[in-house]
Amino acid sequence: MRVRAKVTLLLALLFTVLIGAQWAIQQRLVLPRFMELERQSARTDMQRVELAVERELQSLGSAAGDWGNWADTWQYMRRPNPRYERANLTDTAVRTLKVDYLALIASDGHFKWARAIDPVSAKPSEFSLNGTGQLEPAWAQALARGEPISGLIDTNAGAMLAAGAPILDGFNHGPARGMVIVGRLFNKAEQQRIGNQAQVDLYMHAWQGAAAAAAAQQVHPAGRELKLIETKGTINVERVLVNLSGKPLLTVGISVPRTISAQGAKAVGYSTLSVSVAAAVVLAALILLIGRIVLGPLASVTDHAERIAAADDLSARLGYQRRDELGTLAASIDNMVERLAQSRRELIDRSFESGVAENASGVLHNLGNALTPLGAHADALGQQLSAMPIGDVQQALAELLAGTADEQRQQDLRQYLQLLAVDLARTHSRAADSLHRVLEQTSAIQAVLAAQRLQPRADAVMQSITPAELVARAMERLTTMERARLDIELSPGLAALDAMSLPCTTLAMVLQKLTQYAVDSAARAGLARTRLRLSAERAIRDGAATLVINVDADAGGIAPQELSGLFRKDLPAESPAAHAGFDLHWCANTLHALGGGISAHSEGPASGIRFRIQLPLGGVEDKSTARAA
Repeated sequence: MRVRAKVTLLLALLFTVLIGAQWAIQQRLVLPRFMELERQSARTDMQRVELAVERELQSLGSAAGDWGNWADTWQYMRRPNPRYERANLTDTAVRTLKVDYLALIASDGHFKWARAIDPVSAKPSEFSLNGTGQLEPAWAQALARGEPISGLIDTNAGAMLAAGAPILDGFNHGPARGMVIVGRLFNKAEQQRIGNQAQVDLYMHAWQGAAAAAAAQQVHPAGRELKLIETKGTINVERVLVNLSGKPLLTVGISVPRTISAQGAKAVGYSTLSVSVAAAVVLAALILLIGRIVLGPLASVTDHAERIAAADDLSARLGYQRRDELGTLAASIDNMVERLAQSRRELIDRSFESGVAENASGVLHNLGNALTPLGAHADALGQQLSAMPIGDVQQALAELLAGTADEQRQQDLRQYLQLLAVDLARTHSRAADSLHRVLEQTSAIQAVLAAQRLQPRADAVMQSITPAELVARAMERLTTMERARLDIELSPGLAALDAMSLPCTTLAMVLQKLTQYAVDSAARAGLARTRLRLSAERAIRDGAATLVINVDADAGGIAPQELSGLFRKDLPAESPAAHAGFDLHWCANTLHALGGGISAHSEGPASGIRFRIQLPLGGVEDKSTARAA
């Protein structure tokens, strides 16, 4: 995909994300605020309904107080008075009060007089309070204490708003001689009046619990809590009304049209549409301007570079005449192509001689490393052979064969020869072991020469070997002094790896050189010994099976900024890694020729160093076969 398409796609994606974010913010933050405002408005409407109910109860309380604080009523409660009954305790009096129920109750709870009027037929009706005809405990307590009270009462005709007042002497003095109760049924007419007062669409229905029979005897658990029922077009707010004993009697609710959220949704839609149109205009303008100012000239520079790469013509020049960054880039490309052409000419002249010299240097260096342990083993073999007492054996044999007359002397000679035979056997065994090591080193030299001969013409010589055996071979190439300065640790994972086809000779030399680097670094740091940890794992890299070997040394750390040049051949003399000489450079070149690589990591001069070797195994394997070290 070209840069123009990428920039266009990126800008379009960016603006799409911005529009989506704006829409999400409005949907999750703005619109919910409208909805919450709508819910709060519905709750406020329900509060007005509650206030209207409270006003009705207060009005009933005033009527009950007028009847209760009346001297005639007070006297009637002490002694019956037929004239008082004919004048005041009539159906007309109940209708005049605009109530559906009026009762006079003595202090002992006895209903001295009670009358109920059917609000539909305007005729007397039989009322039963609380299903038993008795007062609730709260009302009975108010009667006993001579206190006013108001609330809902359950009747056989439905819930009733009622208020009670103590019967006093007309001057608010007692003792109270009972209670006056006035009530109004919470029917359709009362519902309409309260709804008009609160300016809401009020509805009600008898409370229906999960178990109506049991609910009559229990307190409703949420008798004063609001319940919101949201639909697409309305919000219904309901509240359960309970009597003073906590028994739920009535469910009242209001239905509020969702006009606020509808207007909020329209506002959010208009806002999203306007932002989308503005984003489309800005996007088109940006694409046009970026295309003319940046992308067009950049495409020209790209085409010029592709023509140079395709035709391999280093004489072509871009020749851009601009004073901005693209003009500077074009001039730099022309300058770079000119220098590249000059470098190519010089490289062609020197490549042959450099290649021959470097190959010869590498061969000689490897042979020198292989001859060092060979000389040590050969010297040890010479010392062991020169220490053998051949002259003493010959002299003892000659004397024994001469047949000396001294029997004790002959017995001493035979015993001496037996001891010499045991000593010669031990010396012979040590000499054979040294000779075996000499032969091994000789074979290693021959393998180096064979690898060098095959390198220009074929792949490296492969051999089936386990990584643990490979490490052992590398350690055998070290001198006795080098091994004495090392504490070598092998990870369990390395020992657990099975045999695999590896260029064992070359890879063992790489491990040898890394180990020698660690020993040399420790010596230069003044350390008598250093710890070397080796681990390995078989992993998958880009779908191919790969052997990964880690060499961790406590010594040899260098500054992180110098790691990139650690494997160069021509390190500056002042560099901390310059003492590695040709070794690390040869390791990197060798592993690269095998299709692998090497990297180094260090936190600083005193923190040690880790070498990480990666070598492809020449096949693909399932990830489940890889085992971590």
